[in-house]
Amino acid sequence: MKPSSGQAGSSFTISWNFYPCKGPVTFSWNGTPMWSATATLTQTSGTVAATVPGGAQPGTYPVTGTCTNARTGGPLSAGSRFTVTATPTTAPPPPVTTTPPPPPVTTRPTRPGTTTTPATPTTATTPPTTTSTPPTTTAPPATPGTPATSSTTPKPGELVLDRPSVKPGEPLSASGKGCLPGRVVTLLSDGTEVGTAYTDSSGAFTAPVEFTRIEAGRHTVVAECGVRLTGAVDQVVTRSSGNQTGTLVILVFFVLASITVIRFR
Repeated sequence: MKPSSGQAGSSFTISWNFYPCKGPVTFSWNGTPMWSATATLTQTSGTVAATVPGGAQPGTYPVTGTCTNARTGGPLSAGSRFTVTATPTTAPPPPVTTTPPPPPVTTRPTRPGTTTTPATPTTATTPPTTTSTPPTTTAPPATPGTPATSSTTPKPGELVLDRPSVKPGEPLSASGKGCLPGRVVTLLSDGTEVGTAYTDSSGAFTAPVEFTRIEAGRHTVVAECGVRLTGAVDQVVTRSSGNQTGTLVILVFFVLASITVIRFR
């Protein structure tokens, strides 16, 4: 499900993959049928647009898909979970406080014949302020050609690979979240299994990825764990240049030409 959490009344998408199914696939919210999709022996997957019930309270609810097994006639089902979040509340603005104006100042007139000597102003000396600038620390430059590892924690319904690209022999790890707890996770790439793991009590997992074939380009990694999570990584294959070999052939040619000229003198 994407996303796997939201407020009451929000929309989300259910991706399903059932085989072999006979008849429609019914999707239930907390045990109540809500949505359906058509499934046949040739149409084994698809997506359904769904909406969180408007009266749903904050919490985690099961979403289950069920169809009739075309081989046995019994039920064929799978499920996931959706978390309903609380609606944020907006605090009212604080009241505006109005300060009354100061009372008017009354000045009495000076008696005639009275001389007022102004006071000598006092000069205050302010010491200069010394500002200490901390030394600037320059970070060492990154080594070119080395892909940086990623420490991003996967969100529910995501599969995150710890490297954007990988060379032959380099370690690669996949982390996912949003699976059912206690399920076996199978990692596939181009239809070939590249890793396995088990989900914990929160539906998360981490597993090493090992490619059996080395092919340059982007490869999609799919995690099957009751739901399907996908990620991508680039395989990088380095090739040696032949410039040094060409230079060596030219040097050998000039050495042989020099020997020939000396021989015929």
